[in-house]
Amino acid sequence: MMEIIVNGEKKEIEEGINIERMIKVLGYDENSFAVAVNGTFVALKAYHDSILEEGDKIEILAPMVGG
Repeated sequence: MMEIIVNGEKKEIEEGINIERMIKVLGYDENSFAVAVNGTFVALKAYHDSILEEGDKIEILAPMVGG
């Protein structure tokens, strides 16, 4: 197990996990938000290839609706 920070909260996840798997493990709907790792946004098509590391800071941002 390793520790990452997701939206300011410490989370324990399996080592070698990618963003795609992390989204499922944490229960998010993968099409309704943007993900940034250590301040850099990650494209949806790169979720499978983006492996998380100990101490990574993840921001999961939901789009705002309205005008």
